[in-house]
Amino acid sequence: MKTPPSEKDKQRFKKAMKALESGKPADAINLFSKVRKSWCDDADIGYLEGLAYGKMGNLKGVIKVSKRALGLNADHYGALCNLANAQMGTGASEAALENYAKAIQLKPDAPEVLNNYGRALSILGRREEAIEQYEKALKINPGHAPVYCALGKALAESGHPKQALEKFRKGLQLDPKLSEAHVGMGIINCGIGGLEKAEDHFNQALRIESNNCAAYIGLANVKRYTGEYDKGLEYVKKAEKLNNDNQITFSGLKVNLLEQKGDKEQAYNIINKLIKEDKMNTQAATVFTKLCRKYERCDEALEIVNKFIDDPKTDTTEKQALMYAAAGMLDKASQYDEAMAYYHKANAAVDISCDRKAHIKYHNNIIECFSKSKLKEMSRAKIKSSRPIFVLGMPRSGTTLTEQILATHSDVFGAGELHYIKQLENSIRGTDQSTKSDYCNRIHNLTEEKLSTFAQTYLEKIQKLDSKAKHVIDKMPNNFIQIGLISLLFPEARIIHCQRNPLDNCLSIYFQSFIWAHDYAVDLADIGFYYKEHERLMNHWKEVIDIPIMTVQYEDILQDQEAMSRKLLEFCDLEWDESVMKFYDSKRDVGTASYDQVRRPIYQSSKERWRNYEKYLQPLVDELGDVISR
Repeated sequence: MKTPPSEKDKQRFKKAMKALESGKPADAINLFSKVRKSWCDDADIGYLEGLAYGKMGNLKGVIKVSKRALGLNADHYGALCNLANAQMGTGASEAALENYAKAIQLKPDAPEVLNNYGRALSILGRREEAIEQYEKALKINPGHAPVYCALGKALAESGHPKQALEKFRKGLQLDPKLSEAHVGMGIINCGIGGLEKAEDHFNQALRIESNNCAAYIGLANVKRYTGEYDKGLEYVKKAEKLNNDNQITFSGLKVNLLEQKGDKEQAYNIINKLIKEDKMNTQAATVFTKLCRKYERCDEALEIVNKFIDDPKTDTTEKQALMYAAAGMLDKASQYDEAMAYYHKANAAVDISCDRKAHIKYHNNIIECFSKSKLKEMSRAKIKSSRPIFVLGMPRSGTTLTEQILATHSDVFGAGELHYIKQLENSIRGTDQSTKSDYCNRIHNLTEEKLSTFAQTYLEKIQKLDSKAKHVIDKMPNNFIQIGLISLLFPEARIIHCQRNPLDNCLSIYFQSFIWAHDYAVDLADIGFYYKEHERLMNHWKEVIDIPIMTVQYEDILQDQEAMSRKLLEFCDLEWDESVMKFYDSKRDVGTASYDQVRRPIYQSSKERWRNYEKYLQPLVDELGDVISR
């Protein structure tokens, strides 16, 4: 039975509580210790000491006093929560899970504990169970913004990007300063190709919380996707300074950036060190599959990859990347059946499906808005500029190779995949994108002055990227949808349309991870459908557009690089420059999936690659139909 405290103990206890509340945890610990020794050693005091140690960031201290408190009262709710939180912080997730479960038995309707319990389940790879706990917490307290954020993270890691976005948005509606939600939105936008939005969300997170390590990692990934590898490495360094305990994660991203930058030896040295220290991670494992052939370690790389794939802690997006990496490695080893098994698993891992009706409706809308008769009536921008060159086509159709050849010319700057034209289309559409007549009216009502303003804005943006070159290449493949708008903005522009053997093109898309960016890319039949839609739109543009469009066949470049290079330069009104024949010597960074291919001379292995996988391609062949025979 607890004896009444002395007057001295009462004063000490009051001072300890005041110190705890006023941000002086060390003083609070000292006073609580004295109270415990002179008055009583009970679980309540241990719980309060645990809070103080927690405020100091001393997790070992939290664990020590919490265990002592639970030794006095095994059912002390606060001490259980303190202990579980500290165990989570030290990586003892299994132990934390057990203690959260005990706390939930004591208070089943406490949303904070349900949230933390869900977090422990997520870390252990039990994401479906975690989602269930988060949903329970939100039923109890639907206004708890951090739980929406945790739920969004679990949904994203489970491969449900649309649902995840919805939860992150809800979290930000409830608390606009929730930095974790901005990080979550950034990660999802990276995955769907919205790199500018992603960068904005990561920067917003840093404005809210300047030492947000995850936001710096997010920015590093954005720069990896845009090919700004040195900038990406700078962000990794900033993250390392903030959290030196998370070196395993940072090393994986660093390896990825170095390999894509071309510093393969340095990347391999880091991987080798990680393997020796048993600190490998999923990103380093994917890069290892690209480097292993040189060092005759591909069996080892596959073993490491499979270990991560089988680990429930590996999230869906990571598993998908690992499967693509294993498949690519096996393909290079001519183990085509084994490679295809991994490609099938990789494409089945993500929860996306192609909305064919939506694509057809969107493309019909574009064709109707930019009919030949309507185009004649539309205004054009007054600005006469031939500076932009638009290289476009299906993904994996040779756009990166075409850009690289041109960008090696002294008068050309390759800007990579710019989102400016799509952003402009979205701004013209406004908030209501559902009614085709509304968009058509908006397009038709654009005045010469307004179009000139849009064109000038675009030119100013590319001027910031390069101020000297005669031409700047915008290599966004999906700009093939926006050719009508491009013709209004830049009547003197040049458009280069890249084509490739349909089977090779579609198979290459199936073999490439676009995460969530293209809903058609994970199913062979859907890829065939989209290829035909692309062809339908291009046939329309070639009938109605009055600006020059040059079609470049990928296989023609492989067959006679010099002849095609000369045609490209002539089309762009450029003098012959011998340097374009050695495009692979260019030091420019390339941010697309073809970054490695364009650092090598022309090679033939990508031609008729589909024959290696012919027995798997019937769904694609059926969908493409007579497109194949043209």
